[in-house]
Amino acid sequence: MPRRKTTIGRGAFGLPTNKDFHEWEVLNRIIDKKLPLTEDAVFLLLAKVLQRNNKSTILKCVRSSKVIVGYSNFYFSPDIDLLEIRSNGLIVGYELKGYRKSGQRQEPPSLYEGIDEALFYLLNPISTPMSHSSFAGSIFDYVYLVHPRLSPHTGMETVINLINLCTPLGLIHVDYSGTKELVKPKKNPFVKEDVKQLFLRHLEAFRSSFEYRLSLVQK
Repeated sequence: MPRRKTTIGRGAFGLPTNKDFHEWEVLNRIIDKKLPLTEDAVFLLLAKVLQRNNKSTILKCVRSSKVIVGYSNFYFSPDIDLLEIRSNGLIVGYELKGYRKSGQRQEPPSLYEGIDEALFYLLNPISTPMSHSSFAGSIFDYVYLVHPRLSPHTGMETVINLINLCTPLGLIHVDYSGTKELVKPKKNPFVKEDVKQLFLRHLEAFRSSFEYRLSLVQK
């Protein structure tokens, strides 16, 4: 029986194991439909695609950094589900939605779930070492909403039109076969290069976000 929770790179009894091998082991269980498309399963599927296609650095569940200057740090709200740093320097945020257990069933997220949170990524971090408690600009060049429930019979076209016409967000559908970009994102109007560079210089302050702790709910 698969463990309900795991940290990639930690095997049975918390003993260290090969991180790449462990990651692929868990990923194959997801692809074989042995695990539901929870938010953490969506994270792992998308992370592997981004690492393969963009040679990206991936951080999980980014909320706050260690103290960097004096008593100041980076603070994000809401938490950033997946933060991608591409080899060309672009930073992309992904708000992930997944199935959740309800009684004996796995229930999909509602059709419009996550749009509000993804929009607020555009204004993150809400504080930095250079701005303390005020907004100085965003680190995100682009932001996506990632959803596992989009298909023609669920009202997909309505969501696509809403996001495309009214927001700068991108939209990605994910299922057991992979990912598909449904809406290309537009440039975040609030991104600030100096805030981005400060973040990139202090990635070591987000060390815990490089550990992929996953909740594996049995199907």
